[in-house]
Order: sequence, then C-alpha cells, then structure tokens
Amino acid sequence: MIQVLNKAFDILDYMARDPKNQKKLQEISGHFKMNAGTCANILQTMVRHKYLDQASVRGSYMLGPMIYYLSHQSACHGVLISAAESPMANLAKQVSETVLLVTLRGNERFIIIQIDGNQSVQIGRSMFQNQNVYQTSTGRLLLAHLNEKEIRAFVNKNGLPKSNWPEASSMPKLKRALEKILRQGWSSHKTTGDVIGIAYPIREKNKALFDNDKVVTALGLFLPAFRFKGKHKAAIMKGMSLTADAINKRLVYDGTKGKLK
Repeated sequence: MIQVLNKAFDILDYMARDPKNQKKLQEISGHFKMNAGTCANILQTMVRHKYLDQASVRGSYMLGPMIYYLSHQSACHGVLISAAESPMANLAKQVSETVLLVTLRGNERFIIIQIDGNQSVQIGRSMFQNQNVYQTSTGRLLLAHLNEKEIRAFVNKNGLPKSNWPEASSMPKLKRALEKILRQGWSSHKTTGDVIGIAYPIREKNKALFDNDKVVTALGLFLPAFRFKGKHKAAIMKGMSLTADAINKRLVYDGTKGKLK
C-alpha cells in the first residue's frame, strides 16, 4: 500500500512540473520504468478521485480539479481567488444570495469559491455541487466559451444533453444554444426544483498565465425562483454585471512581480 502511495505522489510531482502539457500512459510508465498495467491502474484511481483528469477513455492525462481545490497556491487559481473574493463578498452582502466562482475541469464544473448569502431560505449545497455541466447556468456558459474542437471533445466524452437541456438535444441545437449565450453575454437557467441560476464570464488577458482574452471561470449566483423578481431581480442582474467587470479589471497579473492590478 505504501509503495503504491509513493508511486501516486511521484506521478503527481511529475505531472506538476509541466502542468500545461498532457502526458500519455506510455510516457508516464516509461519515465518511472513502471509496468504499463500497474501504472494504468494507479492513474485510473487518481482520475476517479479527481487528482488527475483524462481527455478521453484512452486519452492523455493532466492534473485534475482536486489539485487546484486543495492548493490555493496554484498560480492561476491563486490569482483568481485574490481578484474575485472581495468583489464576490460585496455582491453576496448586497443581494443576500449565494455567489460562486466556477471553473470547468475536464468534463465537470468545479467550485473554486462559494460565499453564502444570509437569506432565511437558502439553496441546498447539493445544488451547488451539481457537476453536470448541462444542468447549470455556469456550466453552460463555460461550455459556450470553449472552441469548436473542445466542444466536440466534450460531447464525445459526455454525450449530448438530451433531457438535461431539451433545447440543445442535438449537435446543431447545442451549437445554436451556445451561440445564443455568447451573443447574450451571460447565461441563466431555471431548474426543475424552481432554482434560478445566473452566470457571467470572467476573463483574463495576461498571457503570462492564461491565453489572451480567454474566459477562465464563471461568476455564478443561485436563488429560489420566487425571489427572482422586481427590484431584487434588477439588483441581482446589475450586481452580477458590475461584479464580473470588477473581477475582470483586477485579474491582471505581472508574472515577474507576482502582483495583481
């Protein structure tokens, strides 16, 4: 058991040295001079526990979402948290609703930050933890900002939405639905449990960490549908737009000095 754990940690160290490049099974097993079958079993266990992710069934491996969740020292996520936490806290206080910062890792949405509002009626945490990309406003928005090749890879791995998003049940319908989100600039979704989700894109323009002008996360807000009306609805929509803008403006990183704008 200890020997297997040591191998798993060695693999994590190896992957973390070059996190932007995916690695094939043969490359990993060859580096450690490990039996390919043994190595595959360890890798699949790490994928199941989200410490690694896999592009497809027989695809290459990359660091998984659990690594970023456990370590705020990760360059990308550390900057995101520093830029987003204060504006998100202000928004949650202003509208008294739960605000999230969500990213897409592999085939699942993953929560980086969650700041709860103080309303007496709150959304259950199981709603926030829903990993199905098609069933949440943040997931749909992040999917809309993938390129065509990435969207096809996602669909090949996860299938089409079907009942999870009836308006996007085929590939042509999915493309039209995603294009609509891009044109609108934000996403909304009402679940079968009468919960409204709103999502706005968070962008980063510094090439030191991210691709130029790439949407890296989604700012999300969830609330019971009965509260999403009138002045409260207007305040939420205005607050989400202003908060996303504030985060975008702060999300400037000097790779040499390590400072936010």
